[in-house]
Amino acid sequence: MISIPYELAHEDGNPINMVEYLIESKGWKFSRHDEEAISIVIPGQKASFDVSIEWQEEFSALLFACSIPLEIADANYDMAAKALEQINQNLWLGHFDLSDKKKFPTFRHTLLLRMIPAGIAVDIVADVFDVAVAECNRFYTTFQLAQAGDIRLHDDLNAAVFETIGEA
Repeated sequence: MISIPYELAHEDGNPINMVEYLIESKGWKFSRHDEEAISIVIPGQKASFDVSIEWQEEFSALLFACSIPLEIADANYDMAAKALEQINQNLWLGHFDLSDKKKFPTFRHTLLLRMIPAGIAVDIVADVFDVAVAECNRFYTTFQLAQAGDIRLHDDLNAAVFETIGEA
C-alpha cells in the first residue's frame, strides 16, 4: 500500500497534486495534462495499466479509470460484455466497462472527497490504486480470452470470481 505522512499531503483543495506526489513516490511514469487531469502508467503482474485520473471540483469528485491494454474487437464485443456483467456482479468497489474509444476493458471508480481531510484522502486514494491494479491483474486473462474470442473464457471467469469459504 502507498502511504505518506499527513504533513506531506497537500491541503490546497486539488487532490491531483496529492496524486502526483503519490506517483512520484512510487517512481511511476506520468504526465500532467492540466490542473484537473493526470495520466499514469502503473506496472501490473501481466501488463502495464494506463490510469487516468480527473478532478471535478464541482462535485469534489476524483474519477479513476484504469485500462487494460487489450482491445476487444467488434466480433468479440458480446462475449466481453457478458464477461463484464458477471465480473461487475462480484465487485464491491468500482466496475469494469469497455471504453467507448477503443473498447479497452477499463476499471472505473469515483471518490467523493468533500470534507475529507488530506491525510485521510491520501490513504483512500492509495487504496483505490491498489484495488484498481489488483482487479485488472485478477481479470487480465479473462479479457485476454475475450479479446481472442476464446470459448475458455467462461471457465477462466468462473475461476476468477470463485469465492472460498473458511480456511484451508
